[in-house]
Amino acid sequence: MSSSDLSVTSHVGRDLLQSAALFKHEHSVVWEYVSNGLEYVEPGVNLIVKVVVDSKGRKITVQDNGRGMIFSDLHRYFQMHGENIDRKKGKPGRGLFGTGKSAAFGIARRLLVTTNRNGLQSRVELDRVAIESKQAERSVPVRILEREAVTSEPNGTLVEIENIQLKRIDPNSIIRHIERHIAHWPNATVFVNTHKCEFVEPLTAFEREFKTAGTVFDKVLGDVTLIVKVSKAPLEDEFQGISITSGGVWHEVTLSGCDRKPFANYLFGQFEVPALAADKSLISPFDMSRSMRLNPRNETVAQIYAFIGMNLERVRQELEKNDRERRKADEVKKLEKEAQAIAEIINKDFAEWRNQVHQVVAQVTGRTDTFKGTAFGDEDDTYVSGDELPARTSEEVSGPGPMASGKGEDNSNATGGPKLEPDSLEPDIKADKTKGKPKPSVKSGGFKVDFRSMGLEEARPKYERDNRTIYINLDHPQIAAASRRVGLEDPSFRRLAYEVAFTEYAIALASEMAGTGYYLDVVDPITDIRATVNRLAVAAAVLYG
Repeated sequence: MSSSDLSVTSHVGRDLLQSAALFKHEHSVVWEYVSNGLEYVEPGVNLIVKVVVDSKGRKITVQDNGRGMIFSDLHRYFQMHGENIDRKKGKPGRGLFGTGKSAAFGIARRLLVTTNRNGLQSRVELDRVAIESKQAERSVPVRILEREAVTSEPNGTLVEIENIQLKRIDPNSIIRHIERHIAHWPNATVFVNTHKCEFVEPLTAFEREFKTAGTVFDKVLGDVTLIVKVSKAPLEDEFQGISITSGGVWHEVTLSGCDRKPFANYLFGQFEVPALAADKSLISPFDMSRSMRLNPRNETVAQIYAFIGMNLERVRQELEKNDRERRKADEVKKLEKEAQAIAEIINKDFAEWRNQVHQVVAQVTGRTDTFKGTAFGDEDDTYVSGDELPARTSEEVSGPGPMASGKGEDNSNATGGPKLEPDSLEPDIKADKTKGKPKPSVKSGGFKVDFRSMGLEEARPKYERDNRTIYINLDHPQIAAASRRVGLEDPSFRRLAYEVAFTEYAIALASEMAGTGYYLDVVDPITDIRATVNRLAVAAAVLYG
């Protein structure tokens, strides 16, 4: 190369590690290799992918019976940002940027790939030492352990991710992630350890269809149909929103601006837009991060978001109107009164229990900030007028400062004005969340209880973590039978409702604590659940009269 020549170069090792940094969690890493097995399969093969999570051995393996690779395929597999062969042939798929081979190094130090195709087996190894070596400036050496050896093994690929650096490997997060994604792979069978991953679509109360034909959107999006479904019960985060697909490939799930609005957590559905895959704009609709997010600066994506957001808002407002009418009924008012009585018992226990846990942890660890930023932190969320969250005015509070209804002159600690509480069901104001001083009220940071009709197949209770609400399912055969036989005000129905709510609260409490790493032994949360149920039974004895 002469001194006048100039070209773009890349440090291959750094390039690989930067791509790997996009994969921060075990579930996204595992899905990268699971999806490869799902996508690259011979016609007529009953696809099976087996994931084994060895937490003690700090290892995860992903084995599929896909089409496998010959040795020349491995050259393309380890080429950074190489063109996907299937996409080059016109077959739609996920492989846009060729970053998948780096995924393991987002959480681990060693990757082994064993692949079989047409009776030939190859096995290779890549580790972090090679990626960080001086040679990696130009190329990263991949160690060849076996090259096209004759084998009787069927086609398929085994990926071994070793020396995982995560503090804790969470198999449940892997299961949840896979089950959400395989909704778009109906013929696939995936196991995580002994668990068979299955996508079960939420029970639907009703659905609406919205067509772009004849609207301002059909010029960019074409003649396509948005399907919006309304579930019978609040949805977990990963099930909320509209799945955006193109050519059957899933690109994003979104609520398009309806996030956190009342009843948005009941909405899901699908929007298939072929124009998205065909988009050749200078500003690409896609990115290389596998983040399941499209680029809103792209015109096609912007039009998709606008069409989804507009129609989700229509359905959401319909749900709000129906709920306001529902709450006017006398039966609902009786249930709300019962729910409030249950919540008071639960929140009193929660306040006392949280204080006790803080004291124990402080004595054992010498720290007072162990749970800061969690559900058990000392600082309670406070809410002020704003535009972030739906809320309601619970009472007026006098005090110093310009926000107060009183005449105080000290503006240095303005705490007066209306007291706001988050409420996605009957909001009358918008609020922003801030951190404030601990409050003496047992309602502060506490739980809510609500009775809802959620369908025969749903469990008796359902806990929604974001709003810390325990829903009691009026449609559950046991609860429905009790209400029909004796009525809502009969002691036997009330006792059943108490026990359902108290048990779900005990499980929720243990689950929240497990998420903080509080438990060291699997038996500990079981012991705590039993103790919590007993405490509540004693505290609520008066309600059983």
